[in-house]
Amino acid sequence: MVRIKWVLVVSFALAMAIGFSASPQKSLAQKQTTPYGLGAYRDNQCVVCHLSLTEPLRISAHFYEWLNSKHSEKAVGCEKCHGGNALAKDKEDAHKGVLRSSFPQSRLHLQNLPATCNSCHQETVTAFVQSKHFQALKDSGVGPSCTTCHHHMASAVIYWPPETSQLCAACHKAEGNPAARYAQAPAKAADVLLAFNRADEVIEWSQFLISEGHKRRMQLKAEEEELKKLSLILKDAKVKWHEFDLEGSRQHADQVFMEATNVKNRLVRKGL
Repeated sequence: MVRIKWVLVVSFALAMAIGFSASPQKSLAQKQTTPYGLGAYRDNQCVVCHLSLTEPLRISAHFYEWLNSKHSEKAVGCEKCHGGNALAKDKEDAHKGVLRSSFPQSRLHLQNLPATCNSCHQETVTAFVQSKHFQALKDSGVGPSCTTCHHHMASAVIYWPPETSQLCAACHKAEGNPAARYAQAPAKAADVLLAFNRADEVIEWSQFLISEGHKRRMQLKAEEEELKKLSLILKDAKVKWHEFDLEGSRQHADQVFMEATNVKNRLVRKGL
């Protein structure tokens, strides 16, 4: 993927250099078929400018991290999170309102991140702001926020249970930290992710069996409907996970696992 994106970046830079001399019709067709939606950024001055920057290294590397992020793929440009004016060609005009994340007024300050992320991730943010973690963050400025687990631009997300446990332990196992009253939280959080993972796997297994059944023209509508219902329950549990309701999230994940296992076993009994 990295090699493909390098080719894409070079092609995009060359297109910018020659001023997009192709006809409007051809240019539109190119935009519609450009992988990862990079063609959508031809008028985005953040992308046009930062694409050509090689120094400072920190800023250049940050751009390429965005280029390989989900945000880039979903046409979420720099200005959506950092602020500024993506249409301005003047440097000062383009950077108006862009502040370091350490500034309390910054859109990327830990206490402001939920409001920034909420423009796209309403369900998840709605769950997070109901959590005790957010209340602590809002009241004292100390606590996890969106990028604690998702990092910036969601270029890396904490999914691996041991890593989750280690991250939670930074506060919940720290001597003198009020969060240490809940020292069992890291292990419980890791268990929830394990429960999510096995529920995902048995659903995927069942869906594979159903696809094999379709090849044999078998009628499996009941099983398909049940898996759809269970997938929605699991999706909702993953959203609720952001409230840090570990007990509830685990219960829902276990429910999905058991019921999806029953579906899988029925499919196996049908010869799949």
